[in-house]
Amino acid sequence: MKMLSQFFAMALIAFLFFGDINYAQSDDQPMLVVSSNMVPMTDMGKVNKMVDSIFAPLLKELVDEGFIFSFGHFTHLWGDEWNSNFWYVAKDMASFEKFWDEYVKRGSTRHPGAFASTTKYFQAHKDNIYTIRNQYPAPPKR
Repeated sequence: MKMLSQFFAMALIAFLFFGDINYAQSDDQPMLVVSSNMVPMTDMGKVNKMVDSIFAPLLKELVDEGFIFSFGHFTHLWGDEWNSNFWYVAKDMASFEKFWDEYVKRGSTRHPGAFASTTKYFQAHKDNIYTIRNQYPAPPKR
């Protein structure tokens, strides 16, 4: 019994020690932010038009300026009710927050009311933030 207790104590110490190292490594991995929205099918054309004409050009600018690595807008042909979705890949949370502040600022300045005109079609919204563990090709180092 004493040997079993020693084994578990050593395992706990190793877990605590190496767990911290694993966390530090995950800070170096890029993150994926997914924003999912429910839009009535009858309004999808309106939302897509706003995204294509106003938001995608702004997002392309911000990628080109290095605020984030990439973005995308995806809709489904078949699936659940989350039918108008966006993804953003950023270096880390601080980079994403800086990007988001700039995105909202530019969007609100250049196209007053555009965010409200689009989000009024969202019946529901949710965000998820993930750590990217594997990706090919890897995003550029910035």
